[in-house]
Amino acid sequence: MTDQNRIFYPIPRSHERDQILSAAATSVSNIYVKFSETQTLLAKALKWVPPFKLQITYPEGPRPLVKKPISIQFTCLGEKYFAQAFTQDTGEHFFLVIEGPIYKVQRRQSFRLRLPSDYPVKAQLFEMNGHKMTEPIKLLDISEGGCSLQVPPSLAGSMGSFIGLNLKIGSRAQFTQYGHVRYLKAEKQFVRLGIKFDQQTDLNSD
Repeated sequence: MTDQNRIFYPIPRSHERDQILSAAATSVSNIYVKFSETQTLLAKALKWVPPFKLQITYPEGPRPLVKKPISIQFTCLGEKYFAQAFTQDTGEHFFLVIEGPIYKVQRRQSFRLRLPSDYPVKAQLFEMNGHKMTEPIKLLDISEGGCSLQVPPSLAGSMGSFIGLNLKIGSRAQFTQYGHVRYLKAEKQFVRLGIKFDQQTDLNSD
């Protein structure tokens, strides 16, 4: 937990959390709702209803019925956040029920956390240059501005390649990130990729 909290700062149920979620609704922030490992849909924040409910527009595209908590992420006032939420569809309005904390991604561009080999982390490459895929890969380290990956040569791409990643770090940090390849280095049977995260995340919805 100590290593995880260096990057992800938890904000528990509090006035601060209410202010952030209220500001997200006031600014009609994009909300990315991860319904499954391969399906993340875009919605807009509309209204924060304390203490638990964030009203959003209906997510764009078909969505599965889910009863367990799902991951959401959003940007508000230049800061990135994610959280776990239940969904509630009244037939007229769509809500995210956020009972626990929200997590702020620490803005330390120069800080990079190296992940031990036994650290509970999962990384999946789901897109490269417009091609969809579901390839498990190894996350070596991560910062607010990018990460390093270990991939087989067949997935190395080239300098400037556009990629989409699903990342799960520890028990709580689960989010989707897009970026570009900025570094390539062959290492025995694998290739090490340096990824620079995009500042603006755009969803490609089919």
